[in-house]
Amino acid sequence: MSNVQIRKMTYDDISGICKADHDESDAFVTYLKNQLENQENGKCSALLALYENQIAGYVFLYYACIWGGLKNQGIPGVVDLIVFEPYRRKGVATALMDSAEEEARKLHSKVYLDVCLNSEYGPAQKFYVMRGYVPDGAGVYFEGEVLGTNAPCRNDDELSLCLVKELQ
Repeated sequence: MSNVQIRKMTYDDISGICKADHDESDAFVTYLKNQLENQENGKCSALLALYENQIAGYVFLYYACIWGGLKNQGIPGVVDLIVFEPYRRKGVATALMDSAEEEARKLHSKVYLDVCLNSEYGPAQKFYVMRGYVPDGAGVYFEGEVLGTNAPCRNDDELSLCLVKELQ
C-alpha cells in the first residue's frame, strides 16, 4: 500500500475529483463543497486517496453522524467510500478505511456505516464484513428508517443494512 497516500481533501481537489468520477455536474460540485464546509466546521473529515499521485478515491467520516441506522447517537459514521474504477483492488479502500477508523477511534469505541443491499454493492458488502463490520441487529433500513416485516420497498440505494465495528 505504499503507492497509496491519504490526506485531507481541499477545495483545490474538487476539479480533479469530478474528472476522476466523470461527473462535473453542478450538483456534484455543490455536494463536494458541502462536505468540505462540514470539514471546516468540525463535523467531519473529508479524506482523499492518491494512488501514485493520482486521485483514486475518497471517504467522509462524520464525527457524530446524523444519517443511517445509528444516526443521532453521537457515533462516528463512514459516509460515501468511493474508489474510482482504475484504482480498485489496489489497497485504496483499505487505506481510506484505515484512516477513517483511526480518526473514529479517537472519538468513540465504535464506528458505523450503511451499505446498500443491491448487487452493485456486493463487493462493498464483502469488504466491510472482512473488516469486521457486523449488522446492528435492527434489520433492513429503507429511506433511513427500519423496514417493517412485509413492508413494501424498492431495491435501490435507499435499501440498506447498518453495519457496526467495535474499535480496539
